[in-house]
Amino acid sequence: MDTFVESSWYFARYACPQYDEAPLDKDKVDYWMPVDQYIGGIEHAVLHLLYARFFTKVLRDIGLTRVDEPFSNLLTQGMVCKETLSCEEHGWLYPEEVVEGKCSQCRKPVQVGRIEKMSKSTKNVVDPESLIKKYGADTARLFCLFAAPPERDLDWSEQGVEGSYRFLNRVWRMVVDNLSLLRPVKPFDGKSELDDRLSRLRFKTHTTIKKVTSDIEDRFHFNTVISGVMELVNAIYQFDLKKTKDELTLSVVKEAIETVIVLLSPITPHIAEELWEKLGEKESILKTPWPAYDVSAMVEEEILIVIQVNGKLRSRITVPVDSSNEEVEKIALSDEKMQGWIAGKEIKKVIVIPKKLVNVVVR
Repeated sequence: MDTFVESSWYFARYACPQYDEAPLDKDKVDYWMPVDQYIGGIEHAVLHLLYARFFTKVLRDIGLTRVDEPFSNLLTQGMVCKETLSCEEHGWLYPEEVVEGKCSQCRKPVQVGRIEKMSKSTKNVVDPESLIKKYGADTARLFCLFAAPPERDLDWSEQGVEGSYRFLNRVWRMVVDNLSLLRPVKPFDGKSELDDRLSRLRFKTHTTIKKVTSDIEDRFHFNTVISGVMELVNAIYQFDLKKTKDELTLSVVKEAIETVIVLLSPITPHIAEELWEKLGEKESILKTPWPAYDVSAMVEEEILIVIQVNGKLRSRITVPVDSSNEEVEKIALSDEKMQGWIAGKEIKKVIVIPKKLVNVVVR
């Protein structure tokens, strides 16, 4: 039979692979179907997706199932794209067939064409084996998920791959360089009072957990997941652990570091598993529960307010979260940068948008 026939109903058979009295066990198919999430490229929209829906309705009509639709949710992923390379004598070239801008076979100049979806026919492909050999599989995974939202096309970039590799090395150093300090300490349990600096790190840790969880569960936006984890890594690097012997500081930082590793584990499983073990964890990170965010840690004590003069950004201030409009206005007008912008001018109006900005209108 044509492979399209088999691929149009295999998901129903997955629900009852051992059943040998008929093609399908109706009760088990009813229990497992429909498939929760369908992910495929745009080329599937008029092939597999359409055929699968047709077959499902036929199976229903002939009494083998009671299911009307095979899939509950659809995510159409973008293509991986790359510029094409060609030689007037040898046609399309693989990237490794180009040396210093010339064809490796005839040494004639190579023409760089437009960016198109990766295809063996145009040879604008990257060999996964060479990529993994140079950078590791985690770098390739991280770059592909970071470069674009899943529904958009992804333009391949060597610089982007290098950037992903540098980030993973930064995460590695963050853990390995501080192992002797981190291993004996337990992650912060939320039971002690923290100073402002540690409170800000814990705030960042738990808002990152909340954002990452939402971005994965609700939108599959792994690119914003990764950018959120990168911000948390930057916050952790503000602490020079070798200059502190304070156990409370180390425990808050360890909580943040463990959060980074667990949040990255679905994206970069190999480095996450390795770092998890180095921290002294006995059980695989695969068996570690997804972190829950602590609502009490996400209560903001201060907020950032933008200050404008005649609608143009001129300064920023932080104020207590419960400040009144009058207090925010007073702090804004006394800001050192603002003093220079309003000196010698008449203040016509001060507009305060709560928790966002102050706009000073001058003449």
